[in-house]
Amino acid sequence: MQQIFERTYFLTPAECNPHGRMPITLLINRLIEVATLHANEIGIGYASLVDYNETWVLSRVATEMRLYPGVNDHYTVRTWISSISRLFSERDFEILDGDGQTIGHARTVWAVLNTVSRTVADISRMAWVADFIPADKLCPVEKPSRPRPLTDCRTERYRFTYCDIDFNRHVNSSRYIELLLNQWDLDFHDRNRLTRFEIAYLHEAYFGEEVEVRLADEPAATDTPGGTAATRAELLHDGHPLCRALLRFSPRELGVGSW
Repeated sequence: MQQIFERTYFLTPAECNPHGRMPITLLINRLIEVATLHANEIGIGYASLVDYNETWVLSRVATEMRLYPGVNDHYTVRTWISSISRLFSERDFEILDGDGQTIGHARTVWAVLNTVSRTVADISRMAWVADFIPADKLCPVEKPSRPRPLTDCRTERYRFTYCDIDFNRHVNSSRYIELLLNQWDLDFHDRNRLTRFEIAYLHEAYFGEEVEVRLADEPAATDTPGGTAATRAELLHDGHPLCRALLRFSPRELGVGSW
């Protein structure tokens, strides 16, 4: 059993966004997939949780991408556990291109959900997993920032429909991300690329529910390349947050087809 686990993929045209690159939704789905495979291998996956009516859920994620894989590229997603406590486990990721060069990182926080009570489970029994934390493997990007409610913001409304729902019969987590990204038009995305993305998943949503999409721009950061600005976002249903996110964009210096 491996402390560091990886899988290599091939990016097909059908998986690409309008810029011929991997979309952030696919990246996060790959993170979930590779984390699941690693958990299964070391004995904390589905088979070890099903008898407890439990399942792993992604609570928070932060990604930073220097370059997104392009159409027909091979890429590798590498993962390792970085911490485990009574209620949460942290897992980090490295994304590499077909030549083995690092093009991005991600940091994630996971919890185990009791599928009957819908509450977070105590995972103290998994303390032995700390033996799988690599001593010399660090993730160089910041952890997800603390999500906070928005006050001065602009708002749009959206009602979840059939194609937003997954096999669990609630809104797929990727739909949250797509709904946020759809608040900017194609021209904006042609001129800007998403370089850091954070999301905290707070509550489930269901078919037919209407949500508020709330966005608030932050001042340009002085400690990031080019002083890039960020937008904080949240989805609310009946005043209750479903998720909170941060999106940081940087200008596309080479035009529409650049990464």
